[in-house]
Amino acid sequence: MKKALRTLAKHIGLAVLPDSDFLRSMLNRPRFETWKKQIGSPPVFASREELYEFIVRKVLEDRAIQYLEFGVWKGDSIRAFAGLNTHAESRFVGFDTFTGLPEDWIEFNRSVPRERFDVGGEIPRIEDDRVDFRKGLFQETLPSFLPELEDRLPLVIHNDSDLYSSSLYLLARLDDHIRPGTIILFDEFYSVMHEFRALEDYCQAFQREYEVVGATKNYSQIAIRMA
Repeated sequence: MKKALRTLAKHIGLAVLPDSDFLRSMLNRPRFETWKKQIGSPPVFASREELYEFIVRKVLEDRAIQYLEFGVWKGDSIRAFAGLNTHAESRFVGFDTFTGLPEDWIEFNRSVPRERFDVGGEIPRIEDDRVDFRKGLFQETLPSFLPELEDRLPLVIHNDSDLYSSSLYLLARLDDHIRPGTIILFDEFYSVMHEFRALEDYCQAFQREYEVVGATKNYSQIAIRMA
């Protein structure tokens, strides 16, 4: 009954109110609150770095991994993961245009312009032979990379792409490789119109399930393990 009333209110609101990203975010926020009640009580960490270490040490048990990061910017996260997981067989691949987001990131009452994450096309310098980068839009670089995936290694996907379109594309494109046990991290998960919505829509469309294995305060960042 409550769900039906929320749906009705949403449709009425959209019918009588002007089109607005702010309003769409407000109308979808109850969906996020419901999600928080359904996931139980995963471990919560004070920082993303503590979450990373928990995933590497406790969840993955320091095994060799294949780590794919979408949205690299200056390389802080991929550098951190490579530093935590020193296994010689591990591989770390970062995907980014390095010229900013392909579109403005609009969330709730703020807008981040696409230029915000522009590093002038410069790829981060990381002195680690296990780290590699693919420069360009995900739609351009991911398809040609897929034959290189080594499915024998546990797959870790770090989605820091911010946008709904980018998040949904990479999840859908990687679905054949997202197997039980695959770890997926989201870096702006609180963004109900983007990363959160992309995960919900992906799981609904592809009939996938997962458990939350760790998060930071207010679920800004989360890590899930696919079922």
